[in-house]
Amino acid sequence: AKTPRSSLCSQPQPCSMSNVFKGEFKVTTQSLMGKADVKKLRSSLQAEFPELTKKALDGILGKEEVGVLKCSNGSTLYVPGDGPAAFFDDGFGGVYPTLTTLWRIPDMMPELVTHAPVSKFLLPKDRSAGADMMLPGVIVPPEGLGPLELGQKRCIRVEGNKMPIAVGKMLVSAADVKGSGMKGKGMEVKHVYHDSLWAYSGRKVPNDGFLADQVVASEGAPPAAAAAAAAADESDEEEEAEEE
Repeated sequence: AKTPRSSLCSQPQPCSMSNVFKGEFKVTTQSLMGKADVKKLRSSLQAEFPELTKKALDGILGKEEVGVLKCSNGSTLYVPGDGPAAFFDDGFGGVYPTLTTLWRIPDMMPELVTHAPVSKFLLPKDRSAGADMMLPGVIVPPEGLGPLELGQKRCIRVEGNKMPIAVGKMLVSAADVKGSGMKGKGMEVKHVYHDSLWAYSGRKVPNDGFLADQVVASEGAPPAAAAAAAAADESDEEEEAEEE
């Protein structure tokens, strides 16, 4: 008799290629946002992500000009100064934070939590773009998943590691889950660790749980690069305090 495979690892098989950055891309045009457009972007981001305070957004977008990079895959990157992309438009009008931004403000949006073995299916490898998030692989906390809406933007993280590994939008609502249970595809992944946007942003990792083929639990200190970013944020805050 065949030994049944664990539902944990068999359910989230790669079945879709939703990731905007599943393949290589090129920057086709570059420009700078006008002050009015930057103000509009900031307002829309704060309206959509209540946890993204003005102070936090100042730390992400900074005081420098924001570059707009149009890419060959139809996406648009919003890049502050000479830093990595902070947000991206998926080409369909949806603006999402990059992993670089989420690693600085990991609690800025609702999340889905999964098991470490499931992350292997989400990460791109070889010629696979990585899978979307299947509901059987989601860990439901005692308090539930919170307000769940179709099209809602969420991030994904691994149990025991507070740093997100992907960002995307929900393909089901609370009513859908209540009616059919935790079955089928749950979230369309737009950007994930190890995709081409992650590579374009410098191939950095937020902690030692981010391995080559999966993400595992970690409570360790962040790598030097992340620590340096945190120190830079503190320096900016001190400068703001002095100006006030």
